[in-house]
Amino acid sequence: MLTHFKSLILTSDNIEKCNEQFQELFGQDVSRLIVDNDSKIYKHHLKNGSVELCESNDDRDLFYFKKLKKYNQNNGIQALSLISDNIVDDHNKFKEMDLDMSEIEEINYNSTDKTNTKSRFFKIKKTNFFDLDLLVFEEKTNLEYESTFEDFTISKFNQIIIYTPDIEYLKDLFANKLGIRLALDKVFNFGEKDIRMMFFRIGGVTLEVIENYDTKFLSYGGIGWHSENISKCHKRLIDSNFDMSEVRKGRKPGTIVSTIRNAPLLIPTIIIGLDD
Repeated sequence: MLTHFKSLILTSDNIEKCNEQFQELFGQDVSRLIVDNDSKIYKHHLKNGSVELCESNDDRDLFYFKKLKKYNQNNGIQALSLISDNIVDDHNKFKEMDLDMSEIEEINYNSTDKTNTKSRFFKIKKTNFFDLDLLVFEEKTNLEYESTFEDFTISKFNQIIIYTPDIEYLKDLFANKLGIRLALDKVFNFGEKDIRMMFFRIGGVTLEVIENYDTKFLSYGGIGWHSENISKCHKRLIDSNFDMSEVRKGRKPGTIVSTIRNAPLLIPTIIIGLDD
């Protein structure tokens, strides 16, 4: 079964500058550089997943993700990856459900710090306009980076927001086929119109799916990051020249949030913490 969130895969036309921006965003350097076949990838490891920042190149596959093409031509979020506790069983099970998948592939690469990674994965392919690319890795893949996070840093993913014109399609894919827990399915009204939202939870990360009839395509709506002390994190980000909103009450009781208006790759971004 799928047990954990592994990574958010992004592309950038200027990977060095974007990597520096993520270091400033997170508040410390939790990255490793990997070079393979003249391609670079920076992996920023947080407590419950990582950001995998790939060089944008329209003529090549994205790094070692064979046949994973750019979904978002403007760069930014391209795909998600998840962890399986039994990759062979899950591959067979998903194949019986007629999901369009690659075969299981092996990867073996070295980071510039001499760390070696060996793993296996398969891809669940994007097949229509309201689908998304997913990679499934075997469980022995490292889930977190061995690092201490100060309370003023960003330490974890909170949520990844996905807009879709066909919310039932993603509900069937995530809950019924992939077995990701559906924690909430509810219609909200934040002042303009009714909006149906679903929260899928895996490994401490929420996939927040929002129904949007104004678009014909699935799109990523943003990222929510967690900080242990949002007041300290908010001040640090302002001092690092991030354009921050005021800290305000979050929609979830007991939380406070702030919007980052100039986050890396201009991805809509908020930081979330507990209200003291």
